[in-house]
Amino acid sequence: MKKTKLGKYKFQDVGNKLYKKFFEKSSKVRILGAAAVFLIYIFFWNFMDTQMKAETENLGGLFTLDGILILGLMIKFRIPDKVKEYLSLFLFLGAPAFCVGVIESLHDNSVAKMQFLFVFLNYFLILTVFMLLYFLFNNTAWTVAAGTGIFTFYGLLYSFVKEFRGNGLRAADIYAVKTAANVAEGYTLDFTEERMQVLLWAILLVLTGFYIFRKNKKRVRIITGAVSLCFISILSLLIADEPFLEEYSVKPYLWELEVSEKDHGAFLDFAVGLPFLKVEKPEGYEQEAVKSSEAAKGSREGRGLKVETSENIKNPHIIAIMNESFSDFRKLGAIETNRPFMPNWDNRQENVIKGFVSVPIFGGWTANSEFEFLTGFSNAFFPSGTIPFQNYVKQGTPSLNSQLKAHGYTSVFMHPMDSSGWNRKNVYEFLGFDEALYLDDMKNPETLRGVVSDRGDYKILKEEFEKHKKNGPLFLFNVTMQNHGGYTGSGMPNPIQITNPGENFVGAEEYLTLVEESDKALEELLQYFEQEEEPVVVCVFGDHYPKVEEEIYEALEDTVAGTPAEKTSLKYQVPFMIYANYDIAEKQYENISLNYLSTLLCETAGISLTDYQKYLENLYESYPVVNVYGVKNSQGEWFTWDEASEFEEIREYEKIQYRNLFDNN
Repeated sequence: MKKTKLGKYKFQDVGNKLYKKFFEKSSKVRILGAAAVFLIYIFFWNFMDTQMKAETENLGGLFTLDGILILGLMIKFRIPDKVKEYLSLFLFLGAPAFCVGVIESLHDNSVAKMQFLFVFLNYFLILTVFMLLYFLFNNTAWTVAAGTGIFTFYGLLYSFVKEFRGNGLRAADIYAVKTAANVAEGYTLDFTEERMQVLLWAILLVLTGFYIFRKNKKRVRIITGAVSLCFISILSLLIADEPFLEEYSVKPYLWELEVSEKDHGAFLDFAVGLPFLKVEKPEGYEQEAVKSSEAAKGSREGRGLKVETSENIKNPHIIAIMNESFSDFRKLGAIETNRPFMPNWDNRQENVIKGFVSVPIFGGWTANSEFEFLTGFSNAFFPSGTIPFQNYVKQGTPSLNSQLKAHGYTSVFMHPMDSSGWNRKNVYEFLGFDEALYLDDMKNPETLRGVVSDRGDYKILKEEFEKHKKNGPLFLFNVTMQNHGGYTGSGMPNPIQITNPGENFVGAEEYLTLVEESDKALEELLQYFEQEEEPVVVCVFGDHYPKVEEEIYEALEDTVAGTPAEKTSLKYQVPFMIYANYDIAEKQYENISLNYLSTLLCETAGISLTDYQKYLENLYESYPVVNVYGVKNSQGEWFTWDEASEFEEIREYEKIQYRNLFDNN
C-alpha cells in the first residue's frame, strides 16, 4: 500500500525536521522566525507591563538578556558536538530542578526548608515527565521547552489559586475546571515582580536549549523509553504503597492543607493525592453488622437536637439558605469596628435557634459545605482535598431532599451563578430536586460588585415561594453569591472600619461591609415570612470564612487562649440560625458540626427522622463536632484526626456513613 505524505512523518521526528528547516536549511527562515519571536516577546512584555500591571521596573536586565538571546537565534553558531552533548545533559537534568524551585517559590515555600526526601520525590516526579517528553521529541531543546512551559504554567496557576482561596491546587481540582472558570472573573490576576521573574527565567532556560540543539540516534529514544517506564513503575509503587506514605508522612495532611503543601512540596502533594480520590471500605467493614449497629444506636433517645414547640404544625414550608462566605469575625477574637456589622442577627431572639456550626472548609470549596448540609455526611472520612459533588454524589444518593419529598414536599434549588459550577447541574438532578434556578433563569436581578446581591436573590426567593406554596409544602434551598471574593477594598461605599486590631485591612473591611448588607437583607426576608399565614421554617448558615488578609486572622488569634487545635477550629465556625414564624423553644448552640444541622432542622420542623439521622442524634451526645479539621467531645475537648481516628465511636461512624453513601442496597 502506498504511504500517504502524512504517513511518512513520525511524531517523534517533528523536532528534528523543524531543526533542519529552521537552523540548517535556510538562514532566511531562521532570521524571519527569530524576528517574529522577538516581536511577540516585545508585545508580551508590553502587555504584562500595561494590561496586567506587572511590576517590571526591576526586571530590565533579565528582559534584555532574553531579548538578546532571541535575536541571537538569527545567527548560526557552531558548537562542537561533544560540548553540546555535555551541555544538553546538564540542561536536561537541571530543568526539572528549576521547575521544582519555581513551583515552590511561587507559593512562598523554600526548597531549602523541605526534607530531602520530599525534594527528591518532587524532582523525580518532574524528571519522569521530562523523560516522557524526551521519548516523544528525541531532542533536548523541545523537551526543555515543553517541560519548562508545562511546570511554569502549573506553578503560576498554583500560586493564583492559593491567592484566591488560601491553599493551592489539590488532586480533586481536576474535577473543578468549569467552576474555576466561573468564579475567576471575580478576581484580578496580578502578575507580581516574582511571577514575571519566573517567566523570564523560564524563557531564558528554553532559549538556552535551542542554542545547544542536537539530534540523537534512535537507540537513545529506546533507552529513554525504557528508563521512563522504570520511573513510572517506581512512582506508581511508591504512591500506592500506603505503609510507605504513612511511615514517611508523604500522604497529604487532613488537618491543615497549607502545611501539607509546604512540607511535601506543591506538585508532590498534588500527585500523591490522586490515588486517594477513591474511598476505600473502612477496616473491618461488614454491611449487615454495620446496619444492625446503626439501628441499635438510633433506637436510643437522643435529646441534644430535640426542639420543643407548643403548636401542632405538620410539614411547614422549609427555606434553607447557605449564605456565601457568611461568618462572624467576633468568634475569632477581640475585633472592634466603627459600627456593628450584624445588628439584626444579634437582635433576633424570638422563635429562634442560634449558634455556630463547624464547616469543613476555609476560604473556598463552597460545595463541600453544601454536601454536608444536604446529606448529613461528614467530609472527614474522605481523602484529603476531595469534592464529594464531583466524586461521590450519584442517582439515589440519600439527602434532605429525598427525605422531604417522601413527605410530599416540592423542592427548588436556587443559585445566582452558572449551573456548571461544582457539577451542580448533575448533582441536583441526581438528588431529585423538582426545579433548579441558575443565573441564566433570573431576569435582571439586583447586583452588588457585579454579582447578584442577597437582596436581589431574596426577591427571587419570595417570588418562587409565592408561586409554589399553593401546591403544598415547599423545600427551597438557596445558595447565595453576594459575599464571594475577591475583596479589593474598592467595591463598597462607606465601608466598615476595623479599629482594633489597628491595621489597614481593606479587604476585611470590604468583606464586613458585605456581611452588614447580608444582615439587612436577611432581616427583610424574615420580616416577610413573619407576615406569612402558612407555617415556615427558615434555616440560614454560612459556608466558610473569607480569604482576606492573613494578618487579621493572625492578629485575632493572638487575642484568644486555647490549644493550637482549638484556635484552628475557630476559623471553621460560622453562624447559623433556624427561625420559625410560629412558637418554638429558643435554643443556643455553642458549636455543632454541619453534618448535624439538617437533623436539627428536621427536628425543628417536626419532620420524622431517617434511621441515619436518629443515629446522628445519638452520636451528637458524645461528639457534637465531627469535622475535617478536628473532633470535639461532649466535655469540650478538641482532638486532631490522628487522635480521633482511634476512638471506637468515630470508627463506627465512618463505617455507618460508608454504608449509607456507598453500600446502601
